[in-house]
Amino acid sequence: MYAQIACVYVGSDMIETTAPWLVIYSILGYLIGWYVITKIMAQSFDRGFWSGRAAGWRAANEHYEKVRKLKSQSVFDYDKQN
Repeated sequence: MYAQIACVYVGSDMIETTAPWLVIYSILGYLIGWYVITKIMAQSFDRGFWSGRAAGWRAANEHYEKVRKLKSQSVFDYDKQN
C-alpha cells in the first residue's frame, strides 16, 4: 500500500514539474511551425510571381519577334493606301 501511495505521489509530482515544460515546448513548436509555413508560403508566392513575370516577358518578346518578321516580309503597296 505504501508503494502505491509513493508511486501516486511521484507521478503527481512529475506531472506538476513537466506540465509547464509541456506548455512551453508546445508553444515553441507552434511558433516554429508557424514560421516555417509562412516562410514557405512567402517564398512560393515570390517564386510564382517572378516566374509569371518571366513568362509574360517571354511571350511579349516572342510576339514582338513574330510581328517584326511579318512586317519585314510584307511589302507596302502604295496603290492600296487609300
